[in-house]
Amino acid sequence: MKKKSSLNRPYLRIFFDCCQVYQRVYRNPSGEAYAGCCPRCLRMIRFKIAPHGTSSRGFIVS
Repeated sequence: MKKKSSLNRPYLRIFFDCCQVYQRVYRNPSGEAYAGCCPRCLRMIRFKIAPHGTSSRGFIVS
C-alpha cells in the first residue's frame, strides 16, 4: 500500500506579520478553501478558492 505524500497536497506559503513567521496552509478536505493558523499566536485565517483563482502561492497576513 502506497502512502499519500504531503508533497502532493496543495498549500499556500503564508507569512504571519503578527509573529514574523512562515507557515504552510493546506487546502481543506472539501477543496473550497485554504485554512490554518499562526503557529505562535494561533490567529486563524481562511482563503476561499475562487473559480478563476490566482497563480500566487505566497501571501502576507497582517
